[in-house]
Amino acid sequence: CHFWMIFMETYLDFDGAWWGTGVKVIADQTVWGIYLNAMYSLIIGLLAFRPPGEVWTDVKATSWPALRTSWRFWPFVHAISFSHAVPLDLKLLWVDVMEVIWVTLLSKVANDDKDRALYLQEAADKEIAQEEMLIEMQSAAVETPDGLVMAADGDQCLIPEKTALDYAAMGWRAAWPLAVMWPFLYLTYIAGGQLGLE
Repeated sequence: CHFWMIFMETYLDFDGAWWGTGVKVIADQTVWGIYLNAMYSLIIGLLAFRPPGEVWTDVKATSWPALRTSWRFWPFVHAISFSHAVPLDLKLLWVDVMEVIWVTLLSKVANDDKDRALYLQEAADKEIAQEEMLIEMQSAAVETPDGLVMAADGDQCLIPEKTALDYAAMGWRAAWPLAVMWPFLYLTYIAGGQLGLE
């Protein structure tokens, strides 16, 4: 992590431009974030002595939820981390303190799917009748891998195709913190200049 910080300070600082912090945040939350989240899931799986195929499935299943969660946490932390308010030799300490909170959030994301799987396994173990299970799921429709929706009464119907607008809305719901951080970055840049931190 220390070398990543030095790399960003060296090559992505743009001579202290206020928007340079945003570039560092985006680089950190795409390239570096994907790598770290994958390594976290990989190491947790390997330390639990799970088979490699199962670990890889877990890495793939948690990548997008972990990335979405990181976009709601790290941009605002890194607005401070990558600014000139924190000296280079203390940046890693600041990030490590924030990592304690982040690992708690990441653990929750990684365990959400496991809780759902545990619930389904318990339901199968108790041999709940199909009708009771449908009632318990509140008659919700379930999308099948072949693009059909299984309704509560067992009927199948085609789901409508997602439009570009649907995908844009999904992208906005996931990445809004990356867009919202820009005015915040500018204000911290102005405040840092007023306080003589630049």
